[in-house]
Amino acid sequence: MLLLKRLLLLGVAACAPLIATADEYPNATVRLVVAFPPGGGTDGAARLLAEKLGPELGQAIVVDNRAGAGGTIGAQSVARARPDGYTLLLGTGAELLINPVTRKSAPYELLKDFVPITEVGGVTFVLVVPANSPAGSVQDLVAHAKSMPGKLNFSSFGMGSTNHLVGELFLSATGTKATHVPYQGSQQAMTALLSGEVDFAFETAAVALPQIKAGKLKALATPSPQRLKDLPDVPTLQEVGYKDLVAEGWMGVFAPAGTPAPVIQKLGQALVKVIRQPDVDARLTSRGVLVTASDTDAFRKKLAVEFDKWRRVAKDANVSLD
Repeated sequence: MLLLKRLLLLGVAACAPLIATADEYPNATVRLVVAFPPGGGTDGAARLLAEKLGPELGQAIVVDNRAGAGGTIGAQSVARARPDGYTLLLGTGAELLINPVTRKSAPYELLKDFVPITEVGGVTFVLVVPANSPAGSVQDLVAHAKSMPGKLNFSSFGMGSTNHLVGELFLSATGTKATHVPYQGSQQAMTALLSGEVDFAFETAAVALPQIKAGKLKALATPSPQRLKDLPDVPTLQEVGYKDLVAEGWMGVFAPAGTPAPVIQKLGQALVKVIRQPDVDARLTSRGVLVTASDTDAFRKKLAVEFDKWRRVAKDANVSLD
């Protein structure tokens, strides 16, 4: 009996930090992990959220870039972190959905190892080529690729990333072949595209827009279901004849599984308030993010649908990282 009481006391003591954290949260710096290098669209959104969320919570929010393995390293570090609300992930479909569904054994399960707090919004992509590319349209690019089977290259910001899979979908839908060249993040992939190291890419609008406006890239199409606000003259892939080639990404904030519900609730309320601020909405929109600010329940339901969708897409496109 004495041993049982001691074990119970130890159990209560072990839970005490989490209970205290839930009541007093936050009373220390919060880390917001980004699973990609600095300079990309996800990193930019994270720094904006950190800037605004810190004052809302009354504590500093520090962005921690943990890149590698298509985002898996950063995501895994959060899944393994203490579930107290002080380590969060600004995650995307790339590392949390697509990477796992393209592997036989994934290092984590999205809805088992993470708690979705808030969806920030959808992420749009643009099919781009260097300014000196002979391709002036999707039809030109397809014809060029078919005339040189397997000779063209396309970049992505990591093996198993969203734009890798969208690229593979494009090849499948157009009946073309090209070599995938993965890089460690959007910045490196963009550098390769601008230098002519690769021939085309499905880049996030956030990263591609400045280069398009500067005349360094040509935008041929978007895989989004509608034209992009900042590129009204660029058609969708549906409009140019590929009716089933529709794809968008998303980004949201996650905590490790087991994080106390009151902490999740407080974070969710603060995030929604911040994301809906007019200046934040405008800055995210300018980065190609279609702001949603969905709460935990709505976000969880969306993720379940997205998981099934991308698993089918990976299977149909025969994309495997094993």
